[in-house]
Amino acid sequence: MARSLRIEYPGAYYHVMNRGNARSNIFLMDDDYGMFLALSKESSKLFNVKILSYCLMTNHYHLLAHTPRGNLSRFMRHLGGVYTQRFNRVHKKDGHLFRGRFKAVLIQEDEYLTHLIRYIHLNPVQANLVRDPKDYPWSSHQDYLKGNDKDWLTIAEALQFFSPKLKEARKLYLEFMRDGLDPKTKAFFKMKNHGSVFGDRDFIDKIKETYIVKDKKNSTEIPEKRNIEGERVIKRIKSEVIRFFKIKESGLYSSTRGEYNKPRSMALGLSRELSGLKLQEIAKHFKIRSYKTVSSSCQRFKMSLVYDKTAWREYDGLRRGCIQEET
Repeated sequence: MARSLRIEYPGAYYHVMNRGNARSNIFLMDDDYGMFLALSKESSKLFNVKILSYCLMTNHYHLLAHTPRGNLSRFMRHLGGVYTQRFNRVHKKDGHLFRGRFKAVLIQEDEYLTHLIRYIHLNPVQANLVRDPKDYPWSSHQDYLKGNDKDWLTIAEALQFFSPKLKEARKLYLEFMRDGLDPKTKAFFKMKNHGSVFGDRDFIDKIKETYIVKDKKNSTEIPEKRNIEGERVIKRIKSEVIRFFKIKESGLYSSTRGEYNKPRSMALGLSRELSGLKLQEIAKHFKIRSYKTVSSSCQRFKMSLVYDKTAWREYDGLRRGCIQEET
């Protein structure tokens, strides 16, 4: 089955959501929620993505993200991948944490954004966890009641949709929340296979015409654009790994049975996490004959990070160096 297009462009807003693999829990204790929020802060700074609202449930999460650079996929790949690694490391687990690709719905500004914020903040109420959203600790609702921005959570921008005056905006927001979900929003997200755009007919038609009919190559899912971006990322990864380990580029391509090539394993792991390229494509960049070698190498390396604290710190530092170019 073909993967759906990711419609990405500078300035877009998205409702982003993902669930645990087989609906398993992705948060096992309070520290996990804190770890996810800390990583959201870190990722938002690295990729210049604004988070307008969030709600973390036991086995899934909701985010409202604004992407000034049109880089949602790279932001989410980092957020999901690094959280999985840290979660597995803390809980001594291995394998997939999430059920697959994140879901992203493109959101029209103004009215639709406010309805989406209410939908996200009322999730714990809809799930019968609390009667009042202010009693749920893992959402941004309480921040909206206070009206204070955090360095990674953009609340003032969202409250502007209610009123330019902060005190009035907070009051109108609270009244808006008390009205409960509107039928249109409830019906849209209740559909099993709802669309990838939430807005009025004019907005939906404009998006289809601009990003699907006229210019399909704008999508990061189109191979040509994905390959160019992926090649640039791998070039950066090679440069960082070579600099860090003080080796020649040829050292990334050598492999001797029974010997562990740490720089090569690090570079392959980073390439799989950050480049967005397929295993076959990554193999070509490292002069590897079979994509299965890339897969097995990444799997062994991923497992080693659970127990090797030094390797984990080195890997995390290299990842930050590779991403720093984007900031």
